[in-house]
Amino acid sequence: MKGAFLYVNAGKGHYTPAKALCDSFIRSGHDAVLEDLFIVFDTPFWEKFCILDWRFLLHHPHIEPYSHAITDNRLSFFLIRWQGLMKKHYEGFLRWYEKEKPDFIVSTNFIGGVFLPDACEKAGIKIPVYQYCADVFFTPKTGINNKLAKMYFSSDIGIEDGRGKKQREETLSLLPFPLHDNFEFYKKVSKSEARKTLGLKDKFTILYNLGGEGIGSASILRTMAKEGLDVQVVTIGGKSNSTKKALDKVKEEFPDFDLIEAGFVSNIEVYLNASDLQIGKAGANSLMEAVYMRVPCLVTSVLFAFRRSLIFFDRYKTGWGADKKKEQMKIIRDLVSNPERFEEIEKNFEKIPYVFSSEMARDQIIKDTEEFYRQ
Repeated sequence: MKGAFLYVNAGKGHYTPAKALCDSFIRSGHDAVLEDLFIVFDTPFWEKFCILDWRFLLHHPHIEPYSHAITDNRLSFFLIRWQGLMKKHYEGFLRWYEKEKPDFIVSTNFIGGVFLPDACEKAGIKIPVYQYCADVFFTPKTGINNKLAKMYFSSDIGIEDGRGKKQREETLSLLPFPLHDNFEFYKKVSKSEARKTLGLKDKFTILYNLGGEGIGSASILRTMAKEGLDVQVVTIGGKSNSTKKALDKVKEEFPDFDLIEAGFVSNIEVYLNASDLQIGKAGANSLMEAVYMRVPCLVTSVLFAFRRSLIFFDRYKTGWGADKKKEQMKIIRDLVSNPERFEEIEKNFEKIPYVFSSEMARDQIIKDTEEFYRQ
């Protein structure tokens, strides 16, 4: 069986699950192709537009909720579908399909879920098109498409969201969260051992996830340093110019504050293993990786697609979403001062019913594809 896994180049949240699924298929002896959705449809303009739009809104989170609230509607669905069926883009898809001939297609971005079913129908190509909702707990109204063979979520909260937005019930399906290989085959050790592996001090550790664009406020770090909190903070991800300057200033002002800049890392699972708390502008994919490693999250910038993740925090009590620094610091102080809180949080992790496995996700996709062709 051959699968095609299509993503959009707008953060690791879409790429990582596509890569995890693709790798799992290849490991098990199947054929698989991993490709940028906009390359498939030969749409370089929209590829650049999505990247620029994503970066702009990350840098301006106060604008992001209003921008996406305005554009997330059914009119956007029809405009996106119209673009996908334009002669140039449609012919790009046909060229790609004739070259790859997959047995099914999985899109990890809602745009593919809009484009692909109609493109296949127009070409007379009868293969299942699956939408994997990478925001885990949320899908945009724009992405609702009842021509999809399946709309996969890795959470019951996501299923509820799809159902509420009128996605056809028989297409809604729970899929095990497709873990990246690094997590799937990692054997968790004690925090002390993980810290030793990374050359960190054995003390309360905060992982500050700056994301690929390296966007984050140093204000909260300055407050920790001023208050003399006995913590070490490890930043991972990129560093925008403004973030770099802000971090450099904190290190200059507070040379005794344990601030370690790890940058881009290929072993994020070890850093999570070493950490007591992850903070930052994390997306749902990073949140789920932290859940798998049983590390509570404090999301310091709650973006539009992340809002329904707050339902998860409210339901399972393993994290927080807080935009205000005053509230963020209150949560951090409480955890540092009351380590027994982690015993309660650990019990809450035990109650989470989600399944984490790219291999189990692969097997379900194979089963659904075989069922599709039997119909």
